[in-house]
Amino acid sequence: MRIFLVAAVLVAAARSAAPQTVERVAIKGANAVITVPRDWNGSLFLYAHGYTADARILAPIPADVAQADPVLLPGLLPFVPAGYATAVTTFRSIGWDVRDALKDIENLRRYFVKKHGPPRHTYLWGHSEGGMITEAVIEYFPHTYDGAAPMCGTGAGARRLFDEEYDLRVLFEYACRDVPDARFVCGLCTDGRTRCFDDADCPPGETCAATETPPAPEDGLTPECTDFLLARPARFDSVFGGGPFVARAIAPCFGTATPTPEQAARRDFLVRASQLPDGQLDSDLFFASVGLAEVVHRRTDGRHPWGNVGVTYASPLLTAAERAALDAGVHRSDSDAAAVRYLRRFYEPRGRTETKVVTVHALDDGLVIPEHEDKYREAFAAAGRTGQLVQFFTPAGEHCLNAYAFRPALEELVAWVEQGRKPTAASMNAACGNCLTTAVPGPFGLKVVERRQRGAPVRTLVCSGEPGDCPAGTACALRRHRCR
Repeated sequence: MRIFLVAAVLVAAARSAAPQTVERVAIKGANAVITVPRDWNGSLFLYAHGYTADARILAPIPADVAQADPVLLPGLLPFVPAGYATAVTTFRSIGWDVRDALKDIENLRRYFVKKHGPPRHTYLWGHSEGGMITEAVIEYFPHTYDGAAPMCGTGAGARRLFDEEYDLRVLFEYACRDVPDARFVCGLCTDGRTRCFDDADCPPGETCAATETPPAPEDGLTPECTDFLLARPARFDSVFGGGPFVARAIAPCFGTATPTPEQAARRDFLVRASQLPDGQLDSDLFFASVGLAEVVHRRTDGRHPWGNVGVTYASPLLTAAERAALDAGVHRSDSDAAAVRYLRRFYEPRGRTETKVVTVHALDDGLVIPEHEDKYREAFAAAGRTGQLVQFFTPAGEHCLNAYAFRPALEELVAWVEQGRKPTAASMNAACGNCLTTAVPGPFGLKVVERRQRGAPVRTLVCSGEPGDCPAGTACALRRHRCR
C-alpha cells in the first residue's frame, strides 16, 4: 500500500484544502468517517477498503490520516472528485470479511441518508477485496447505487480466487517436497503447547525450540497457528511481501538474497507452474497460508471451499515431462459443498445490477490477476448487461499500485452517470495522461482451472466460449453464457 501514501499525498497537495465537516461514528462494531464539503453537490461516494488480516484496523479511524491503516487511505484522501460527500468505514471483522462488509456499508449508507437526506447520486468504490465488496454490494442492493468503481478487484469471485491460492499452495508443497523446513508452521515453546515465532512469545523460562506438526495444505495453517498469527499482526505483512512468517517458511526452499542453484531452480519451477510474477510470489504465498487459514478456521467451520480433484495442471511454461510429474505427485483434496456455497454467496458476481460500473486493473497484477476482469465481463454478458460495464487496463502497477488511474476513472464514472457520457479509452486517456494499454488479459481458465465443485453446479458457471471457460467434459452454451 505504500503507493497510496505517495500518490494520494500528491493528489492532496495538488488541491487546496476546502472547508468541510467531518463526523466520526461507530455503528455495530464498525468505525466510520463521514466528510461533507461546504460546497456539497448533494451526492455521495462510499468506499470499501481492501483485505487486511490486521486486527488493529478495528479501532476508530484516526484523525491523522498518516496514522490510518494503509488500506483505508484511498477512501480518506481526495481521490473522489471535489464537491462530493465521502463515507469510509472499517468492517466489524478482519480477513475475508465480505459478509460483514455488506452489512457495515449498508448501515453507513442508511445512517448518512437519515442524517443528510437521500443523496442526489450514490456511488461506491473500493480496491482489491474492496473491489469484490463493491461488486457484491451493488448486486445485493441492485437499485441503490448509480455508479460503482471496483479497482483491481476479484471480479471472478471469491471461489476462483481461493482456488488459485490453493493451487499455489499445493504447487509450493510439491516444489519444496524435499525441503523439510519449508513449511507454513508456527514454532512450539518448550511447554509443548504455546505457539511462537521466537523466544519472546513463550512463557517466562520457556524457549521457542520446536515446531508444530505441519497442517494439511488445504487447512492453510493449524487452528492454533492461525489464532497466534492473527493476534500478532506484526508477524506478517498483510498483504504485500508476506512478512516475516512467510519469509521464514519459504527461505529454506528458495533461499534469500543469494540462493543456491537448487533453490533458484525450485523458485523458477513454482513461478512457471503457477504463471505468477516472480516479484509478487511472496505476497501470493501469504494468501496461500494465512489467507486460506482465516477462511477455513474463522468462516467455514473447518470446511474447505477449495480443492483440486480432477484438476490437470497444464501451465504452458512447463515441459511435458514436468507437467506429467506434477500431476502425478501433487497433493490433492476435495472441496466441501457448504463451504463452496459460502464463498459464492460472499461473493461470486452475477452481473445482476442496475449500477453503471467502471473497473481499472493492471495487466501485471500477480495477486488478483487481471484475468478476473474476463470472468467479470462474462457475468455481465450472462445477465444481459454488458452495456453497464466499462473496463480499463493499465500496462503496469502490479496489485493496486496504479493509483494514478483511480481519480480519472471516478471522474469518468461521474460523467457517465450525471451527463450520460459513457467512458471510452480515449476519454480516459485524456483524463489520465495516456495511462491505459490497448492490451487485454486472456481467458481466466488458462491461468486458473475452472473445476467441478460440489456447491457450484456447472449450469451456474458463466462463460463466453473461450478456452478453459468451463470444467473439463463440459461446454459453453453461448446463447445463455453458461456452462452445460
